[in-house]
Amino acid sequence: MLRDKVFYSACFGFGVGVLLRSFFNFNPIIAFVIGLVSVIPILFFSAKFLLKTSAKTELGVTEQSEIKKRDWKIIFSIFVFAFSVGILRFNSVDKPAPEVFINQVNQKISLSGIITDEPIQKADGVEITVAAMEGLPAQAGTATTKILLSAVKDGDFAYGDNVNFTGKLQSPTDFITDQGKEFDYVNYLKKDGIFFVMRYPQIEITSRGGGSFIKRVLFSVKEKFAGAINAILSEPESTMMRGLILGDRASFSTSLKQAFVNTGLIHVVTVSGYNVTLVAEWIMKIFSFLPINFAIGAGIFAIFLYVMMIGGAQTAIRAGIMASLVLLARISGRTYDAGRALIFAGVIMIFINPFILAYDVSFELSFLATIAVIFLTPKLEKYFLWIRWKWFRDIASITAAAYVFVLPFILYKMGNFSLVALPANLAVLPVIPITMILGFVTAFAGLISKVLALAPALISFILLKYELATINFFSHLPLASLTIPDFPFSLTIFIYLILFYYIFARSGKNKTSPRLIVLVTAILLTILTAGFLSLRHYESNRAAKQNLEAILLNATTENPNIPFSPDQRIKSSNCLLRGPLPDHECTPGAVFPDATIEKICVKGYTKTVRNVSTKLRKQVFAEYGILYPQPTGAYEVDHLIPLAIGGSNDIANLFPEAAVPIPGFHEKDIVEVYLQQEVCNYRVALSTAQRQAANDWLAVYNNLTPEEILTLKRKYAQ
Repeated sequence: MLRDKVFYSACFGFGVGVLLRSFFNFNPIIAFVIGLVSVIPILFFSAKFLLKTSAKTELGVTEQSEIKKRDWKIIFSIFVFAFSVGILRFNSVDKPAPEVFINQVNQKISLSGIITDEPIQKADGVEITVAAMEGLPAQAGTATTKILLSAVKDGDFAYGDNVNFTGKLQSPTDFITDQGKEFDYVNYLKKDGIFFVMRYPQIEITSRGGGSFIKRVLFSVKEKFAGAINAILSEPESTMMRGLILGDRASFSTSLKQAFVNTGLIHVVTVSGYNVTLVAEWIMKIFSFLPINFAIGAGIFAIFLYVMMIGGAQTAIRAGIMASLVLLARISGRTYDAGRALIFAGVIMIFINPFILAYDVSFELSFLATIAVIFLTPKLEKYFLWIRWKWFRDIASITAAAYVFVLPFILYKMGNFSLVALPANLAVLPVIPITMILGFVTAFAGLISKVLALAPALISFILLKYELATINFFSHLPLASLTIPDFPFSLTIFIYLILFYYIFARSGKNKTSPRLIVLVTAILLTILTAGFLSLRHYESNRAAKQNLEAILLNATTENPNIPFSPDQRIKSSNCLLRGPLPDHECTPGAVFPDATIEKICVKGYTKTVRNVSTKLRKQVFAEYGILYPQPTGAYEVDHLIPLAIGGSNDIANLFPEAAVPIPGFHEKDIVEVYLQQEVCNYRVALSTAQRQAANDWLAVYNNLTPEEILTLKRKYAQ
């Protein structure tokens, strides 16, 4: 029907316009003119269409063909019009940060503002989004902007708090993930209106109770739920339960989070359409003895309550909308209508915030997973008829559909390929809904009395133990997960074209086999490419390892008899940093003469020898011309030759090193762990490690593989 074609052309035209504008600049005047011009053929051909169709019974074959051509002209014109609207809509929200703040980047400033979202607890602190005003209240200006503050855990921060804060204002920078992918952190923050970051500023809460009353209540409910879970369940079970029912995985340890990633189960502890759907489906099962419409209504109402309970954040609202569409599709069996509703809902979300289309991975994954559940699952169910239990068959078909459909995107966007995802999901997912329901019951009962919560908490604990044990088992299997840092975008698009053909191509009596071949082709193409790229990544890692061995070998042969001594220090003023490297005339390096492998390889050695006074820190900053003190976390008085490999506390071995830009002192910590590990395992001589750290620790860092860096991070955290 023409109406359907118009709907899809308008939606896809708008989406394409927003997507292209996300990466390329378009002149808004030209876009406006194109949109205006496209209205003319729409009106012209629509008028002709109406005139012809008024006498449709008298039309011949030729005239019918002419009408079809006009239909396509109308559809194309609507696509162009929607395309221009998409560009203009993105332009309308793509505003730069206020210039008054841009001019103060990399300066220490004092600001005031209000916390606009729930503080996010991290393993190393807390992240706070503040709508800041220029200056403190006494001299506040009119310019405002959002700033992401990294603060220490001790602060009792909450949504709606008014705060004064002082620190170094910085622009966010992109970074390389553990999988070797470049993460567009700048636009990731920009989608939420955040233009600046500030690391560990001094923060003073001046008043509480600001912001939206509704959001304060919602966040308060969420906090009480989390508190009830923490009071009844021990770690790490309480951490996983908070992830399941509240989507709270920020407090996950690095090793636990990586285990979920390796097994392809990270989606169960994310606020996504999947776990929201699980909640609603179980509510519907409870009310299954009632009329179907009532059960659907109960499920959608459960989604509403769940979204509100976990804070009503944008990701939760999107997940709730998509979960509702999944319910309507699966219960009514009308996938076509649900698919159209999904596209319309997606367009509305993109219109509200155009940045999410290209820069919000959670939206992209939820959208793709919902497409898979609505359209691909019904086509795969026939391949799982051998499974006797329907509830397990449903889980198997949904899991297979979702994993197959999102895999190319995950490979391209995240570079992680889990070889154990399907068996791990099938082993864990059947008990996840029961665990979530029991988690809700435990939390509700815990708010009233711990005694009431004991029974559901005990069952929850047993299930959580099983789930964590299963996840750890699969994640530690050899080759459980492969790193694919450069899966090609063009191939990703091609694979999705094949998958869409499989889903939407009209099927006839003899098309089952060809359609199955199409699906198998898409899966094999994905897996074979991932395998090839994984092999190439392995070869690249091996070459990096060889480079690192050569670097350390050169460090061994260059002046092996020259000891590090404070006497080599030539300057004590006008010292200049060379990025993350010191001025070697001021900081040549120095070691403890009596530091031996037997001493440094004893656990806790560095704590026994670390001794840098505040007076010495001030002197180091002064020699390098940097003001003291700096905001917490911005700089560190670092040992050029690490204490962990025998470096001393002499000023000849100290320099002020920044955290950003990366690599900074956090990355140097990783190199320190690596060098101590190599020395203590007798793979590198102690003098060699000291010489390399003094000359160029960056060369070591640049030749560590992503997998090694991740392992060393975990070791350093421990």
